[in-house]
Amino acid sequence: MFYISKGVVFTLSVKDCVYVSRCGKDYELRGEQAKLWLAGRFQVARNDDDKQQSQLWELEKMGLIEMAEPDETAKYRMLTNCVICPVNPIQSTFLLNKAEKTIWAWIRNTGFKLNISELVYLSEQQIKPDHSFFGENNWHILIHTIYNTETIFDRILDAKMEESDAMDGVVTAVLGLLRKKQIILV
Repeated sequence: MFYISKGVVFTLSVKDCVYVSRCGKDYELRGEQAKLWLAGRFQVARNDDDKQQSQLWELEKMGLIEMAEPDETAKYRMLTNCVICPVNPIQSTFLLNKAEKTIWAWIRNTGFKLNISELVYLSEQQIKPDHSFFGENNWHILIHTIYNTETIFDRILDAKMEESDAMDGVVTAVLGLLRKKQIILV
């Protein structure tokens, strides 16, 4: 089973105890749950241990992880249920590759939270980050660029972008930003 953690550590934690905040709720994770959540914090984790499955289901029930059966679109499907949030990075963005820099520019500057399918759409259509799309005053321009009669219906964009040639590259870039601590997932 693949899984990825959601939320952020909100106070100093010790190895066997992690304090996680997500969507205004605070959680104290101990023992096996803490280890499992930490394993998926900055990457997609894999766990096939039947003994730990109940702990993973509990974490999913709390909304602290997304799980999927391993296949070619599992990582994308998990990310469709996550909000991608920029953080104030300690390190410079010069460590990012070209794809990560492009995705980072979208995430950091748009003025609202783009989801994974919207990022894939922008990449598929080869729409480059530009100041005309950035900020709270220009959000409507970006929304009208992404959503049209073919993509406006409920979750149709998620389904279409799952089959996009750009999907793998964008997922890899988003997971690279997560690994490099440029974003968090909630």
